[in-house]
Amino acid sequence: MYISYKQDESYTPSQFSIRSGTTFHDLQEIKTAELEEPNGWVNISLKSAKGKPLQTNLIQIAILANHKNGRDTHLRQVKIFGPRLPITSALNIPDFESPELSMYSILR
Repeated sequence: MYISYKQDESYTPSQFSIRSGTTFHDLQEIKTAELEEPNGWVNISLKSAKGKPLQTNLIQIAILANHKNGRDTHLRQVKIFGPRLPITSALNIPDFESPELSMYSILR
């Protein structure tokens, strides 16, 4: 998240929560954080207890409090990155390495 205390002052979040789930109805809080006058990019790692990247359908960022008890909030930018996986490993499709399987790898 890109947050600028110098430009936004009371609109800057000081405490937030990140929740994830498959739908809005089963969100679970996975991380909370407190910030003191942040300026620039704030990196938050979303990994499971086993150290693997978080797998979810929905991510919610909830602003719990602002600096100087502000009522509105400004998040200047949010970027979410995840690991790139080959399509074969993501969908559990076997690799087409043998001649018998490679003839079925492309549809014409």
